[in-house]
Amino acid sequence: MPTLAEIAKQAGVSTAVVSKIVNKDKSLRVSSETRSRVEEVIHQTGYTPNRSARSLRSTETGMFALVVHDVTNPVYAEITKGAHAAATEAGKAILLIDAAAGDAAMANVVDLVRGRGVDGVILQAAQENSDTLITQAAREKVPTILLQAQIEDGLPVVTIQDWQAAQLGTQHLIDQGHRDIACLATRAGLSFTEARVEGWRAAKREANLACDGQQIVFAEPTIEDGALAFAKLHGGSFRPTAIMCCNVLSAIGAMNEAIKNGLRVPEDLAFVGIHDVPMAQYCCVPLTTVWTPLFDLGKASVELLLKNGLPKNQRLEIPQVGRLVRRRSS
Repeated sequence: MPTLAEIAKQAGVSTAVVSKIVNKDKSLRVSSETRSRVEEVIHQTGYTPNRSARSLRSTETGMFALVVHDVTNPVYAEITKGAHAAATEAGKAILLIDAAAGDAAMANVVDLVRGRGVDGVILQAAQENSDTLITQAAREKVPTILLQAQIEDGLPVVTIQDWQAAQLGTQHLIDQGHRDIACLATRAGLSFTEARVEGWRAAKREANLACDGQQIVFAEPTIEDGALAFAKLHGGSFRPTAIMCCNVLSAIGAMNEAIKNGLRVPEDLAFVGIHDVPMAQYCCVPLTTVWTPLFDLGKASVELLLKNGLPKNQRLEIPQVGRLVRRRSS
């Protein structure tokens, strides 16, 4: 493999210029013609940077850890894509970690963080014990960003416009003529859950519709828990004609269970879910969703980590608003 000096000689520049181009150093000021010439030589010679050697010369590993609860959740796929895009642009890589993988796996993660095996941590928090272990270890060693849920004071959090997403979906159901609209919420106590429930309430209050506690059921963001949540709603004294679901997976589970119970969707019961994932359009009744900027959520979290010095308690809300994706379920 060629050395930096050999590439510099072929391109007619200094080794420092080649090094900065290879390492995507944004402080470098060269003409576009010079940059293109160096990049062409790099491409022709097949040069790749020795990241192991770089890590020995500095405290950087070139990796950020993205910790989520259940890597099979398709909602996290878009977040991961955004984080990966921003990390690649900065010459870094994303290490995807499943916080639900068990105690042994989490012990390995904590050791990795404490040993500075990553340059930063992005945590999709869910108020689990694993979240506390990770944040405590990361607080001591590396910058940490929370996604959506503010579980610990002092750590920056990146969010989407949760209130607006739930308000938009609920208003759509009201516009369709529904008055008895239930809320299938995500886990109780999380900050984004509270924001979405309040968005549901706000739309109903604006339409002078009652919104008491009997109309809300909390569930994990899974298809299985959505089905269980529907059973609670269907068996209660309040019988909705529509359900505003605060997560797309629980929406799919609830809608499928409603159909199993002989209800027609949307004639007997309409559904809207927050987040748009590919499977939503392929349900037996295509699901109406509120699209949210999940890609931008992941991208912004990496960009925030790349900044030197993270302000305590900083809250960054992605400016893109949700948009309704109308399908047959509503």
